[in-house]
Amino acid sequence: MVASPPLVKRKPRRRSGIRLGDRREAKSLRLGAEQQPDRTVAGSSKRLASGIYQLKTGQCLTGQYLNWTRSWASAQSWWWPYRTQTREHVFELCPEWKAQQKILWAEVQRETGRGESRFTIREVLGDTRCNQSSLPFRSTTDVGRLVPAPAEEDAGAE
Repeated sequence: MVASPPLVKRKPRRRSGIRLGDRREAKSLRLGAEQQPDRTVAGSSKRLASGIYQLKTGQCLTGQYLNWTRSWASAQSWWWPYRTQTREHVFELCPEWKAQQKILWAEVQRETGRGESRFTIREVLGDTRCNQSSLPFRSTTDVGRLVPAPAEEDAGAE
């Protein structure tokens, strides 16, 4: 009589690539509700959402950022002759976008109960209540989206 091979105990099957002991660790690594991306911004178009996230991080196409990356000759605003074009300048001071700024700050005040003088731009962009009002501002302006071509006199001088 032929002896049958000894029974080999099989290892338990792995589910979803996580070992049984790792499930607790994977569960603890989930983001909390306050760390989840805002649905208002994330649900908008990719182009608009990327522009808002660039404004939040300070890496949008402003004179200050482009000058810092050495992609632009100066940090001066290309809409008005201000010394430095920053996101603060665009959201509060730039006369080119006065109508859009007025709408933005009216919506921010309606949502939060605080006016323009009570906020910094960092707080406006970081507050989830203000995201709904910053989306139309970003979509109706060329802020962070448009970099003008160099002027003809500048091109001729080089």
